[in-house]
Amino acid sequence: MKMNSRQRARHGHRARTLGLAVMLLLAVIGLPRSLLAAERPVLRILNWEEYLDPEVIAEFGRRHGVRVEETLFESDSERDRILAANGATGFDLAVVDAAQVAVYRDRGWIAPLGESRVPGLRELDNRWRRIVEGAATHAFPFAWGTVGIAYRADRLSRPPESWLALFQPAASLCGKVLDFGDARELVATALKATGQSANAVERSAYARAEQMLKAQRRCVAGYETMGVTEDSALITGRAWAAMSYNSDAVQLRALEPNVRFVLPAEGGLIWVDYFTVLASSKQKSLAYAFLQFLSDPGIAARVALFNQAATPNSKALARLPATVREDAIIYPKGPALEASELIVIAPPAVVALRNQIVARLTRKQ
Repeated sequence: MKMNSRQRARHGHRARTLGLAVMLLLAVIGLPRSLLAAERPVLRILNWEEYLDPEVIAEFGRRHGVRVEETLFESDSERDRILAANGATGFDLAVVDAAQVAVYRDRGWIAPLGESRVPGLRELDNRWRRIVEGAATHAFPFAWGTVGIAYRADRLSRPPESWLALFQPAASLCGKVLDFGDARELVATALKATGQSANAVERSAYARAEQMLKAQRRCVAGYETMGVTEDSALITGRAWAAMSYNSDAVQLRALEPNVRFVLPAEGGLIWVDYFTVLASSKQKSLAYAFLQFLSDPGIAARVALFNQAATPNSKALARLPATVREDAIIYPKGPALEASELIVIAPPAVVALRNQIVARLTRKQ
């Protein structure tokens, strides 16, 4: 994610639309509130829940005299459906995962960016601006992170240092495992566990991954993305180990100190989320201004502290507390990170194969 949680489905929340109305200081007292709201332009954002600090949104509204409305989605696929159903209209900005940036660009859904429109792009790490096709010209890197294993240190005798600890669990862990339900990420982690690339295209690699997932199924408590509330499976004890976005693990750790997170030795998954400007937007100038606002190091640091995700803004990183900068969950380093992969756009046949594997896996017996 990501997610987030990519980010926080990621993670069992209901989508909802929030209107964040920001009242301006007025020279004329007593002007009807309804008239004021009608006169202010509206910036509409399609976003993950709790990804942007409401106080940051309110500050942008005060500076620019606008009202900001967020429509929230709980999965990348739901966001895709929302935009497809409306012909990618009705929004000015949308948060898009790395794998979909080029897809959205090729569909004509998103408008070009560039430093002439958003000078603050210069503040962002080039790695994230160029890691996927289309990002350099059509996307604003907002947050990045990893997918690994979150677990309860007080319930396990040893840390799950390999994906195999999750996919081939010990008897004591059987029945206490939580897997993602998303086909792309679930199958990608299974591929990593079997020594393959997360972006493998060979059918034999998928056959091995499916065989392992089938053997694991009896030990899986559910195929879902954990919530980050007190009802989370990892908090209640329904699960002792789970596939997790690193940012979610950080938030769960705040609720339960025994929550830990590990990036498996085989490498995890890398996620990157981007803000994009919709080509259909009637408020493009405001949308570009919003991205420029987010690129301010002070604002970017506040956002990173709020959503617990790694920031692509190097100057913002320098402003974060040392305890955050040195948190290995948020900012991992070393061989496990080097072995981690970003999931890229797959051929249609591979997408269909992944979906078929998970459909067979989760079919009621």
